[in-house]
Amino acid sequence: MYSFESIAIEGHGGRPIPNTFFKLSSPSDKLAMVFPGRGYTSQGPLLYYTIGLLLENRVNVLSVDYRYSAIPEFVNLEWEDRMQWILEDVEAAYKAAKQHIDARLSVLVGKSLGTLGIGHLLSKFDDTRRARIIWHTPLLRIEGLVRQIKENKPSSLIVIGTDDPHYDTAVLDSVIETTGASTIIIDDADHSMDIRVSVRDSIEAMSRIIEKIKNFLCPVDRN
Repeated sequence: MYSFESIAIEGHGGRPIPNTFFKLSSPSDKLAMVFPGRGYTSQGPLLYYTIGLLLENRVNVLSVDYRYSAIPEFVNLEWEDRMQWILEDVEAAYKAAKQHIDARLSVLVGKSLGTLGIGHLLSKFDDTRRARIIWHTPLLRIEGLVRQIKENKPSSLIVIGTDDPHYDTAVLDSVIETTGASTIIIDDADHSMDIRVSVRDSIEAMSRIIEKIKNFLCPVDRN
């Protein structure tokens, strides 16, 4: 069992960052942080079931529920300024978690835009490099993120579909070769991990992804 709470996070320009802290009823010294995509929230199936598996593995979860598409000031910015805003928020969330949650960072989960935030944390904070990382549809066509993954070599699971515009076999192969990352690649799945020609195939693909994540996380409660 767990409770729904939140912690105080002051992000870019002093804006409060919405968040949900899934706190286990029985004490646990492990914490996962979840960074969703710009429009893909923690209620999307990839993140919803990942959070459920983390809780099953006795890991508290802090979901950082930023919603940039609802902030006109953000939407109107150039890409570089958006990225500065995002990285400020991710770093603020990390520091707030360290301050307010008495648990060791064990897992990081990112979806799309959130994977850029995780790359930033890997480059700045030593303890993030010891965490297991689930990269849901990472933005592999952004060279800076690929460089951060290769340089820090975290224990990783990469989840991506062949119809995702950021799917690149050469880049993915080079990341696997350098880091030893595990992967699950879904044929015909898009950036939301949907297979548009078939709802049944999409559901079956999600089941495969969840099983892979379950195996990746299985030893977390014994670390």
